[in-house]
Amino acid sequence: MAADPWGAIASAGRQPEQDAVRARLGELSLSPARRGRISERARRLVAGCRRRASERSILDLFLQEFGLSNEEGVALLCISEALLRIPDDATAEALIAEKLASGNWASHLGRSESVFLNASTWALMLTGGVIGLGEDVTGDVRGWIARLAGRLGESAARAAMAAAVRILASEFVRGRTIEEALQRSAGEPASYDMLGEGARTFEDAAHYADAYRHAISAVAAANRGASTPPSGVSIKLSALHPRYEPLQRRRVLDELGGALLALAQEAAAADVPLTIDAEEAERLELSLALFKRLANAPGLRSWPGLGLAVQAYSPRAVAVIDWLESLGRPLVVRLVKGAYWDTEIKRAQVEGLAGYPVYTRKAFTDVAYLACAARLLRAANLRPQFATHNAHTVAAVLELAEAGVGEAKSGAGFEFQRLHGMGELLYDELRRQGEVGAPGRPLVRVYAPVGAHKDLLAYLVRRLLENGANSSFVNRFLDDAVPLAEVVRDPIAQALACDGAPHPHIPLPADLFAPERRNSAGVDIGDREAVNALVEAAMQDETPLIQDQDACVDTLVAAARAAFQAWEGTRAQDRRAVLARVADRIEANLPRFVALLAREAGKTLGDAVAEVREAADFCRYYGAECERLFSAPSPLPGPTGELNTLCLRGRGVFACISPWNFPLAIFTGQIAAALAAGNTVVAAPAPQTPTIAATVVELMCASGVPRDAVGLAFGGPVAGAALVAHPGIAGVAFTGSSATAKRIERALAAKDGAIVPFIAETGGLNAMIVDSTALLEQVVDDVVASAFRSAGQRCSALRVLYAQEEIADQLLRMLLGAMRALIVGDPADPATDVGPVIDEAAHQRLASHIDAMRGKIRYQCPLPEALAADGWRFCRPTLIEIDSIGQLDAEHFGPILHFARFQAAELPTALLEIQNAGYGLTLGIHSRMQRRAEDVMAVVKAGNTYVNRDIVGAVVGVQPFGGEGLSGTGPKAGGPHYLPRFAVERCVTWNTAATGGNAELLRLQE
Repeated sequence: MAADPWGAIASAGRQPEQDAVRARLGELSLSPARRGRISERARRLVAGCRRRASERSILDLFLQEFGLSNEEGVALLCISEALLRIPDDATAEALIAEKLASGNWASHLGRSESVFLNASTWALMLTGGVIGLGEDVTGDVRGWIARLAGRLGESAARAAMAAAVRILASEFVRGRTIEEALQRSAGEPASYDMLGEGARTFEDAAHYADAYRHAISAVAAANRGASTPPSGVSIKLSALHPRYEPLQRRRVLDELGGALLALAQEAAAADVPLTIDAEEAERLELSLALFKRLANAPGLRSWPGLGLAVQAYSPRAVAVIDWLESLGRPLVVRLVKGAYWDTEIKRAQVEGLAGYPVYTRKAFTDVAYLACAARLLRAANLRPQFATHNAHTVAAVLELAEAGVGEAKSGAGFEFQRLHGMGELLYDELRRQGEVGAPGRPLVRVYAPVGAHKDLLAYLVRRLLENGANSSFVNRFLDDAVPLAEVVRDPIAQALACDGAPHPHIPLPADLFAPERRNSAGVDIGDREAVNALVEAAMQDETPLIQDQDACVDTLVAAARAAFQAWEGTRAQDRRAVLARVADRIEANLPRFVALLAREAGKTLGDAVAEVREAADFCRYYGAECERLFSAPSPLPGPTGELNTLCLRGRGVFACISPWNFPLAIFTGQIAAALAAGNTVVAAPAPQTPTIAATVVELMCASGVPRDAVGLAFGGPVAGAALVAHPGIAGVAFTGSSATAKRIERALAAKDGAIVPFIAETGGLNAMIVDSTALLEQVVDDVVASAFRSAGQRCSALRVLYAQEEIADQLLRMLLGAMRALIVGDPADPATDVGPVIDEAAHQRLASHIDAMRGKIRYQCPLPEALAADGWRFCRPTLIEIDSIGQLDAEHFGPILHFARFQAAELPTALLEIQNAGYGLTLGIHSRMQRRAEDVMAVVKAGNTYVNRDIVGAVVGVQPFGGEGLSGTGPKAGGPHYLPRFAVERCVTWNTAATGGNAELLRLQE
């Protein structure tokens, strides 16, 4: 394999899933007899565990009783995820009341044999031991909470639930500190994971680095003199750098590489095994690049304690193992099945990737795991660690090792791993049956999370989702209601039965909206080859930029009117086909548009790719809507002897006036909608981005749109005003400022002749509400994306962040740290986060607002001096603390975020202030309480509300976009009600009885 791992590994990831599964099956070549031995071994293990069911751990019992198959399990998951991080009592009480209001809790009382989960102690978990057996908490939960508070006092009631959550948390976490974890080791070798999700700030990264150093030192001391194999430490690279992202590759390699090397050298000097944990698929190449540096570093080359986790659910796993072997040095490989499966599926769909970075069926992952295991057992340089809680997988690994797979390792040459708190009974049964732990047999190592309970939240949820799902072995293997044969089903037989075909209910990303339309194709930013090819092609684009110029509006309108009758008479199916070709050409010209969007509009790589996709989506979506709505008249009910139909037809010439902030997507979307409805168009693009507009029109005409059916009215506001006033215009579609929309509204009202429709999408003073139940790491990610992506030049961008007082300081600290990690720079550089603002006028407006708020500024990102000479104007991303949205009299269209605090009791007042600002475009809510989100939405009326995510990036046909109040007229772009606004409705009534009687009645049978 090549020294650079990525070529072969990326190729493996691009292989169709069915081909990858067939390849894994071919590699295994396990005979029916060997597969039978594996199944029988697995049956013995499960049967032995079931006979010892009374010895189950609390987590095994919890997952069997609750899991994710009932409302009670989901409620407990929600409480566990949020409760310990809520600092204020009122919100904690509200969360408990809401979540306990769902489900039938009484049905679980008395069902468990556990001292913790039986009838009396389940009541204890809920009430702190005061409510007696059998009290039903399924009715008036708020009243129940009040009664409990009356007996215990509110603080004691909340403390009881918090204590129960901590009990559950302690089953997942080996210790709150490394010292506590080592004390609980019970002589078992472990790999200690200093618990924490990815760093959001450099301060977070430094904290995690210190924690890893301290853990290495403490584990080294514990290893000295121990009779068991040495324990080690697992590290998460995303915890060591706040921008551990593919597009930040150069920066990460420079800034993280040295710190990672220092940690590895400390571990090697102390002889503490060090394993690099697995991350999301898009980070794989970056992880391998860093790991290669460690593997080849002087002083580490011969150290056998360096390891890497490999995720078998990725089709690239076998290629990763081959590459690790090719490094020609001793390494440890922890083989896991993977913990981000649902996240990877969604990301691939959202990003429009060619395929999935994971297998879509669990059986395929199990097969791939065995294929990877066989490779590891053959490898000369790799010591495998098989991390699994699945009896069939364990039995298969043992069979592979014993029966031989080439020069297979003996039992002493590999080990098993289990997660702390899980799999204890399974591995204890393996010991009882002599399969592990004895001389010459594999040892069992515990993967042991370490950290404060409140910091385990995302980790806990991921593990519960992974192991609590109905299809999970952990969820079913001790359930006597599930037949043994079902629990130990052979994944090879399952994969062969479907011939490796992907899951039928998980369509490829391109088919997400099938059969109506194809999803637009995106770029996998984790594929360095694909990103480099796109950047190189964009750099080579030589499309000359044109200057805005005057246009003869009369001539353009006359030509469009002349073309109207023929275009409106075109069949809806044919108009759809034309728009589909436009979409295909836009996608085919991705590098060209990426280059133009960077050069003419200052768009970064990610924003440019997203805009190309949105433009293609508009064409396909409106084409499908055209065929649905315009193909044939719709019948209407009526009296007998009469036929009533309703049809939609084009209005005439539409004026489409688009902005510079989405010069490709909005420009294309307006025109595509007008054309789909049978209209012709005269489009007035923004004067700042004429080349993009001209390029799109060129592609439209090449795709079959008659040249006179789309005219380009250059000339900026002057041309736009002339179009609006022109008597030949039958409708106006506009996106821009509220002030300009008002002027257009008045101009249309002053015109003589027909009243024409006005479709306006304008800006917004968009707010986000964050209460104390929110996960702040997630909030920071979403706020940074919402406020600073596209340099804040989106009408949907976040302008005002409202944070509950109890978490405001912590959130502010994290936000400022995240802003310090942003890169402001050249939009053509893939690493740039925040590009320039559009022109000098925009820069001056933003600078004036910042000057007016000078005393309230909390932070401004630095601006590299080199940027001043490239012709762009940059506004430094700025965070300003204000008292309320009432201090803002207008939208400030740039990378400026305003931060306001609210007391929980004052939230209704804050919501009224947001509503009274008069806008209604986008709204964000971060809360783990559904009732609170609903209360917010009941007061603040917004066209698009997003709960627990960012508020930008609406997807065509998925999140139809548009506002109300000062934010627009509707209908929503990219939605099912948009095209009819571009059309007239015509109803036709035929008296079918006029030519000789009512044949319909006469044909009726008795």
